Amino acid sequence: MCIRDRYYNDHFGLRRPLIRWYNHVRVVGLGVSDSKWVLIGKDGWLFQNAPVHLRDMRNAWPFGPGELHHWAKMLSLKQAWLKQQGIQYLFVFAPSKHLIYPEKLPLSVNRVSPLSRLDQLVDYLKQHTKVNFLDLRPVMLEAKPHLRPYHKTDTHWNDYGAFLAYRTVMEHLQKELPNIPILPLAPDDFMRVKRPGGDLAQTLDLKESLTEIEIVPREKVVRCGKNTDNKSLTIAEKNQQEFATRCVTGKYRALLFRDSYSVTMMPYLSESFEYIYYHPASPVPLKGLKHLVPRVKPDVVIELRASRWLRTPEG
Repeated sequence: MCIRDRYYNDHFGLRRPLIRWYNHVRVVGLGVSDSKWVLIGKDGWLFQNAPVHLRDMRNAWPFGPGELHHWAKMLSLKQAWLKQQGIQYLFVFAPSKHLIYPEKLPLSVNRVSPLSRLDQLVDYLKQHTKVNFLDLRPVMLEAKPHLRPYHKTDTHWNDYGAFLAYRTVMEHLQKELPNIPILPLAPDDFMRVKRPGGDLAQTLDLKESLTEIEIVPREKVVRCGKNTDNKSLTIAEKNQQEFATRCVTGKYRALLFRDSYSVTMMPYLSESFEYIYYHPASPVPLKGLKHLVPRVKPDVVIELRASRWLRTPEG
């Protein structure tokens, strides 16, 4: 192709809209994705399509016995060290949306085993350890017939799913941290709002046409959302940076090692702790834990990890 032809293809005024229209027809009309990163599911649902995520969806990536033993050993060591400091520990498993909506996966995603990596790890921890952990699958599965807790066009849970995760974590922590405040929201406190599509729709360059019916609070929770520098952070900044929030209604201090699933939980979590420090990596090696704990002085350490990223207990 000559330079003139390349220039014409790159600068033709209708090129981008035509590409979007073509992509829209293929995705919506034919259920076909030209992106190697996005999988077209049923009823407008989108899923990640990277090889590692596809192996996870097919249960074709099982833990070996040595890996499970290593997970159990390291989580137990973290919990034991924190207990010596008088600090509570909780590991939270955030289920990827294919575990909550497997019926929305395309028929091409055939499972080779009934057990997921999350099934394996949860069962092993129950049988061989006393690690304090929380599997959020039951609360999400219970909620889904009534109000959708996950986005259709994004990789994450929505604001309602994040609230369910927050409330379940807080109720679990109440056993050891009495009188911890919990926001009293109910399903009726959430509403449906039509918005542009999420990160997977954006990957297809169809954010505007593959719209999302988001489930959001009728009233935003913003009282304690600013960081300790009294600045409001964007979603991208919250996902990438270390920062802390304070709230006068809170009673305890927390240190949260987390991934992107926690971003929509932050407005709720910040309301429940006098001080909470958000660290954008999870899980964390024991050495990293010992480095941060003396500085933060938490009453509880929480590690939150999406099930699709359960690789090693060091991250």
